[in-house]
Amino acid sequence: MTQRQLFLGGYVLFPGGHFAGAWRHPYSTRDWLGRDFLHDTARTLEAAKFDLAFIPETVSFRAGFARHGLSNAIKHDPAQVAAQLAAVTTNLGLGVTLSTSFNPPYNLARTLASLDHLSGGRVAWNVIQSNGPANYANFPDVEQLDRNALYDRGDEVVEAVQALWRSWGEGALVVDQETGVFANPDLITAPDYKGTHVAVRGPLNLPPTPQGGPVIIQAGDSPRGREFGARWGEVIFAIERTQADLQAKKDDLRAKARAAGRDPEKIRLFAAVQTIVGESTEIARARRDHLRTLVTPEAGIEFFSQFSRLDLGDVDADEPLRKVLDERATDGQAEGRAVVALLELLGPRAANATIGEAAVEFSTSELTPQLVGTGAEIAEQLAELFGSGAADGFLITPTHVPGSFDEFGRAVVPHLQRLGVYKTEYAGTTLRRNLGL
Repeated sequence: MTQRQLFLGGYVLFPGGHFAGAWRHPYSTRDWLGRDFLHDTARTLEAAKFDLAFIPETVSFRAGFARHGLSNAIKHDPAQVAAQLAAVTTNLGLGVTLSTSFNPPYNLARTLASLDHLSGGRVAWNVIQSNGPANYANFPDVEQLDRNALYDRGDEVVEAVQALWRSWGEGALVVDQETGVFANPDLITAPDYKGTHVAVRGPLNLPPTPQGGPVIIQAGDSPRGREFGARWGEVIFAIERTQADLQAKKDDLRAKARAAGRDPEKIRLFAAVQTIVGESTEIARARRDHLRTLVTPEAGIEFFSQFSRLDLGDVDADEPLRKVLDERATDGQAEGRAVVALLELLGPRAANATIGEAAVEFSTSELTPQLVGTGAEIAEQLAELFGSGAADGFLITPTHVPGSFDEFGRAVVPHLQRLGVYKTEYAGTTLRRNLGL
């Protein structure tokens, strides 16, 4: 029997990602707007046989994030980024994040199908639901919905998009130059989808893509988000700090998928990890410590404020952490997941830490587990977690771009291959084939 193989994805978010100081790293690119660094990143990921480049999205502007160069401070259209990555690769998958809240089903279906055709069947759609005043301000004609209703709308959008992808039947594209028949309209049907929130007649003006339709990615973690992921997700991204938490999430998603009538074995769970590689263990630890110097307390507080949903704009960085949390816990926000996880991360240090120190700690990885060591040591940790069954693959989140991916490819991948848990060649040319879907 062939040994089970893990999958790898690269988190392509700039100028910052889970590490708030990525753009300040001395080895990071300085050209965040041009195509050259995207091409470089794509080639680096493909050389290391990564299965997927994951491209996040946001549709609003946050002044504090722009000031400090935090995640999404600048943001290209994800579909355009994917097109650039596709242009210089032949096997790398392309995970495109597009919101069901602000994009009509027809536009989503055509954009993603076009990318899938033009890339030879390598596209995945990371389905997100967007809300919040800053987002809605840019789409004033869109109805503002609560979280559960957003997911209800999301269900309808995915249903409509998939119906459009199926609107051309097998053999509908004829292309017979002798008879002059290009396509058979009798094999092309209009889905005429009507839901509570969206409607679209169709059909799509594109035939089925090389892999039958983009792979569906999901990362929602609320109870309703997990229900949505269990119904639609083929790849699930997770940030969990322990193996037990990761296993519990995987078991829960697969149980929900089974209850929804899906084959739970068709779900691939990718665990996000931040890898910090050194020529020795000591050098790797020194590099980890150096990362903290690249995040100012002010940047850290801005970053933590967004993800904890606490208003910390007027907080002095030297204020005690516990005092700040107690003062802003009146509405229960301090019980949020980000806060609880931060306190667990700090452990006994939380009692004496300032808000600035805690925010910097948070902002080095956004609570993504850090794997620190030599290439061999990191490979062994990944192989052990993979071997436990808690994860099917890993989303590598960089500390600098594209150098983190290059270091991982050169220092970690050969040891994963030596351990027999990672491929030396792609299984095929489509993403669905490479993921065993």
